[in-house]
Amino acid sequence: MKYALMVFSICAGNVFAVEQESMHEYARGFELKTEQQIAIYKVALPETVYKTATEKDLSDVRVFNQDNEPVPHVIQQSKRKTGEKIESLELPYFPIATEDINLTSNALDITVTNEGKVVRIQAEGKTRELNQETVKHYLIDVSHINTPIDSLDFKLNGHESGYTKVFRLDYSNDLNQWLSLVPQATLTELKYGQYALKNTRVKLPHKNIKYIRFTWFNDVVPSAITSVKANFKDGYLSENQFWSTSRLINKNIDEAIYEFDTGGVFNVEQINIEFPKDNTLIDVIIESRVSENSPWKRRYNGVFYKLYFEELELTSNPVTVNLTNDRYWQIRHQSTDGVGNIEPIFKYAWRPNYLYFLARGSAPYVLAFGNANSNTRNNISSKLMSIINQNLSSQMVGLAKIGKEIILKGEPALIIKKRLPWQRIALWAILIIAVIIIATMVICLSRNMEKTGST
Repeated sequence: MKYALMVFSICAGNVFAVEQESMHEYARGFELKTEQQIAIYKVALPETVYKTATEKDLSDVRVFNQDNEPVPHVIQQSKRKTGEKIESLELPYFPIATEDINLTSNALDITVTNEGKVVRIQAEGKTRELNQETVKHYLIDVSHINTPIDSLDFKLNGHESGYTKVFRLDYSNDLNQWLSLVPQATLTELKYGQYALKNTRVKLPHKNIKYIRFTWFNDVVPSAITSVKANFKDGYLSENQFWSTSRLINKNIDEAIYEFDTGGVFNVEQINIEFPKDNTLIDVIIESRVSENSPWKRRYNGVFYKLYFEELELTSNPVTVNLTNDRYWQIRHQSTDGVGNIEPIFKYAWRPNYLYFLARGSAPYVLAFGNANSNTRNNISSKLMSIINQNLSSQMVGLAKIGKEIILKGEPALIIKKRLPWQRIALWAILIIAVIIIATMVICLSRNMEKTGST
């Protein structure tokens, strides 16, 4: 009997023992750069995580230390309108010599990063210094701003008061095609006795733009611009919002239905439709769903357009939808008249989640993700988030930076393995054995009692 109980204890211990996870069970990872000595760090999850994770709630995302040990972490779900309250933001600008105004000219060398940020403008073969007092044109870079700009403030050099100068603003999203933004505006600063008149701000129409070209009118004596500031509606600057393009996966031209795949579990908060051809207007219903077998849910119905009138462009604004991480989207034309074979381009705005992790063990830390066979749940996440919300200020949480990408197990980690539920089978076996042992003990005890009674 003692032997049977010992075997039962050993079997039970083996069933409930949890195997230590390894980063090499996950498809991919990123090195995390932690430069400060802080107990808790946070990192914004990059796009690759959402496209690789197999779970909608990102439960197959982990952080490992140098010793390949998982560390406690929690993922804070993205919230709409999280951002920074500011009054204005200084913008980068570049003076352009009069003879180099044509930004599409091959004679002008414009260096742009992969994100679209302008870092240098120079006329090829010319290294002379510009006299900014004679510069009539400026290029203003707003490609790094995801929120529509409400207005711009300009500051001029060498003018305390007593000037009125007229200019115009054009805009572009590719530095090739330029359209009118503000046909005419005036910068003014006048004083007369105790009276003063000052206007150095220009209101902008609501548009999604990357670059602005400032041009003094021909009959205006140029003044050097020393500062350009952007102002936002309600003093709000959106934080960490990204726009991505969905992949077209299916189309029915006869019924004008187009299906798209975002490729991951993104927190979608805005949508937009762009067109490969100008002067296009469509009336559509936009729907989404979690998986290819789920029913469609209506998200929006209305009109999208892209129209040109001489130098004026009219485009529909992005549409705000209820926050969702549905992966599949569908565009259905409510009328097929005049649609033709134009394939719409479906774009979506999303905001990344933040992952907080405890800096336990030695750096470097690795953000691992993508494991279709992960059964381990993060049971400490709610407790860690409670500590972060109640006891820590923003200054007490370090910001980890995304380093180089690492291929861990690769694509095999994303394939669900067909395997028998050995733990469940073993558990039932142990329960049956336990019942047999208890029944045997009862029978033995009953027989002993009978023998004792007979004597």
